[in-house]
Amino acid sequence: MKIAAVDFETANEHPASIISIGVSVMEDGMLERKVETLIRPKKSVYYFRRGNTMIHGLHAQDVKDAPEWPEVYGQLEPYFEECVWAAHNASFDMGCIRAACRMYDMPVPHLRYFDTVELSRRVYPQIPHHRLNDVCDYLHIDLDHHQAGSDAYACLMIVGCTMTLAGIYDIEELLKQCGIRMYEL
Repeated sequence: MKIAAVDFETANEHPASIISIGVSVMEDGMLERKVETLIRPKKSVYYFRRGNTMIHGLHAQDVKDAPEWPEVYGQLEPYFEECVWAAHNASFDMGCIRAACRMYDMPVPHLRYFDTVELSRRVYPQIPHHRLNDVCDYLHIDLDHHQAGSDAYACLMIVGCTMTLAGIYDIEELLKQCGIRMYEL
C-alpha cells in the first residue's frame, strides 16, 4: 500500500491560508517527492502574519503568481484514494485540507491518515520532545525545517525508519502492532 506524507505552511492563523504544500509518497519501500509547490491563498485569507513568516520565511511576493488551492487539489486527487496519509501533527495538516476545500466549495476528500507524532511517541519514548526536528535529529534524518517538501519527506522517513526498526513493511500492520490509530478525514 502507498503511503503519502503531507505538510503545509500557512500565511496566518487561518487553516485555509495555505501558501506551501509538500507531499512525498512511499511505494514498495521507495521514497520520492511527488508534489512541492507554493500556493496563493484566496483573497479573504491572503494576509501574512509576521510570526508565520518568521517560521517559514515566505512572503506575499513569493506566492503572488502561484496556483490557488483548486489547481493544486487536482494534482493531489490521484493520491486521495490510493494512499494511507501521514502527517506530523496531522490535525493541523488535515485541518488545512478541510478548510481550503470548504473555502472553495470543493468536496473534502475522504482520506485515511495517521499522525507520526503519535508513532514517534510510541516507538521512540526516549526522545524528550516529539517535534519534527527533534525526531529527525534522533533518527539522523536530514531536514530543512518548515519547508513543506522537506517536512513531508522527513515525515515519511520517520515511517520508513520505524518500519525498518520493527521489521514490518505493511503500514496497516505496523500501525496495529504499535497501537496507532488510523483516522479518517
